[in-house]
Amino acid sequence: MLHSDVRRRLLSAGLALALSVPATALISSPSFAATETDAAARQASSFTVLDRGDRGDRVLRVQRWLEIARTGYYGKNTYDSVRDFQKRRGLYVTGAVNERTWNALKSRWQNLRERYERVLSVARNQFGDPYVYGAAGPSAFDCSGFTLYVYRQATGMSLPHRATSQYQMGNRISRAEARPGDLVFFHSGGDIYHAAIYAGKGDVLHVSRPGTVVGRDPIWTTSVYFARLIQK
Repeated sequence: MLHSDVRRRLLSAGLALALSVPATALISSPSFAATETDAAARQASSFTVLDRGDRGDRVLRVQRWLEIARTGYYGKNTYDSVRDFQKRRGLYVTGAVNERTWNALKSRWQNLRERYERVLSVARNQFGDPYVYGAAGPSAFDCSGFTLYVYRQATGMSLPHRATSQYQMGNRISRAEARPGDLVFFHSGGDIYHAAIYAGKGDVLHVSRPGTVVGRDPIWTTSVYFARLIQK
């Protein structure tokens, strides 16, 4: 009987204590705060998947990152390009851009842009250095020695000290596809005689012959090949 009376008193005291705690204190408890934080995080990280038939700025951005025609419409070309990218990156292949594919595309584009910017920066830092046959830096160059040096310093790539061999290492691209930092090879009858770095707007960064220095000049002939060594 005594034990039952003690239990009743303890239960009553516990209930009174619980009722005396403000509701706001319960809501701000760690368990409630965690629930609210988790819900907010889920809402903040929500991502609308891009798929065939979609249009808009986000589609344009994906097309830019993929380096394909920018139409703003998610058609077959974009779908196929996304699938190819997903295969290369070991992502789940759907052809649609979910958050993971979006982040991978963005990261790849930023990495490419940084590598190209380093190429141009290293090349410009050599402005004024003289042409010396057979030289490959750091303060004198011939044409393929200049491209060799710049790519080694900017990207860590090892290029042969010969214009024709450098061209054979790259992927042939059109003039319209070329971006500043790609390589330009001048040829006569198909035989390559000069290597340079594309500067954009029809210009190259290069050093051409004895008596000249590293600088920027317009492309003076239509007999040129463009090649890309920095791959996707």
